[in-house]
Amino acid sequence: MKKILLLLMLTLCCMTGRSQEGNNVDTHVAVTDVQDANTFAVIISNEHYKHEVPVPFALNDGAVFKRYLVKTLGVPEKNIKFVPDASLNDMNYNLKWLENVINVKDGEARAIVYYSGHGMPDEESKKAYLLPVDGYSTEPTSGLSTESFYKRLGAMKSRQTLVLLDACFSGAKREGGMMQSARGVAIKAKKDAPSGNMVVFSATESGQTAYPLKEKEHGLFTYYILESLQQNGGCITLGELSDRVMKLVDQTSVIENEKKQTPTIVSSPGAADWRNWQFAPKRAKRYETMEKPQVANSNVTTPSNSPTTVAQPATTVAQPATQPKQKRSFLRRTQ
Repeated sequence: MKKILLLLMLTLCCMTGRSQEGNNVDTHVAVTDVQDANTFAVIISNEHYKHEVPVPFALNDGAVFKRYLVKTLGVPEKNIKFVPDASLNDMNYNLKWLENVINVKDGEARAIVYYSGHGMPDEESKKAYLLPVDGYSTEPTSGLSTESFYKRLGAMKSRQTLVLLDACFSGAKREGGMMQSARGVAIKAKKDAPSGNMVVFSATESGQTAYPLKEKEHGLFTYYILESLQQNGGCITLGELSDRVMKLVDQTSVIENEKKQTPTIVSSPGAADWRNWQFAPKRAKRYETMEKPQVANSNVTTPSNSPTTVAQPATTVAQPATQPKQKRSFLRRTQ
């Protein structure tokens, strides 16, 4: 009898361990045997800011999203630029690369742009900006306006362009509180309309905060995108994914944060069929257990009055060899 009870306990422990591992989107990943050579992506993950507080888990967001592009959707590594802790030059350089490769494909390729980091509003114009790690939340010219961002992407000759933004543009910080530019008041930034054949899926409505899901070490919005791809082996439409992510993010935020976070999706006139856009044509049924991705810390000084996050040694990605180096002396002229 004791032996039977012991065997039952061991079996339950093993099942619990497998269940927990199966829920880990970082390490339990669906792997496809189909290659998607006509998808190109830029992933920008800004966590360690020079002049603002860090964005918790932004590097992990980008590293795991890249893993899903490669493993679950079959996008070749050479088709992806992963840019951790990007300066404004880094952001512009890699967006230019995307424009070049998409245009040379002349309508055959699709583009995916993922951003995790601070967004910021201009208090006067109410325009929205993506904030590089060397930017100032109080100085709009140090950021990349979503107006310019969408205009560039909309002009590309892409079959489909999908933009995923795990950021808010109210002046709020991911861990709570407000950035300097917001002066303690949430700002409703103007919504810029996408053009071309483009869809923008954002983490929040105007004026809301994009929260983290701390126990999963991801942004709340990013986590449910990854979980959706994991559970469906990548074979999910954008309509199905957006419906699921919107519902789960809103529910979880109310329970965890006692505040709403409602993701939004906006499409251009040329993307009327966006709900049918398929992430992968074939479901990846084989799963692999992998080590947690680790991303290099950049040479960014965290403000002394800001909370710190610990970055891990790099093992997965490197900046392109031809990428321009930051000129720290030039950047500091605006101080």
